[in-house]
Amino acid sequence: MVDFLVLFAEAVPAQPGGGEGSNMMFFIIMLPAILLLMWFMMANPQKKQEERLRQMLNSLERNDKVMTVGGLIGTVHSIDKEQNEIVLKVDDSNNTRIRFHLTAINTVFPKDGDGKK
Repeated sequence: MVDFLVLFAEAVPAQPGGGEGSNMMFFIIMLPAILLLMWFMMANPQKKQEERLRQMLNSLERNDKVMTVGGLIGTVHSIDKEQNEIVLKVDDSNNTRIRFHLTAINTVFPKDGDGKK
């Protein structure tokens, strides 16, 4: 068994320039660079999405047609930005209104060409 290890050790050529040290230095330099790149690629799109959502919520007005994250479609009746609440009118015939937290709004439908929703 010992003879096999000696033969194996002799068969592996020595790396010039202290191979272990240079590989470790490359790893130490590249690991933070890769981690920084991964953080940038994940954080940047998330920041853009949060900014788009914040702009959408700030631009909400009465009579805007919206959809909640649960899929409920209604018309904005009132907005209380201090309490982060929004009241949606969901049925005109019964005058049904439902109150939601402002962050429950997922989509604001575009206005028609004549300015109506």
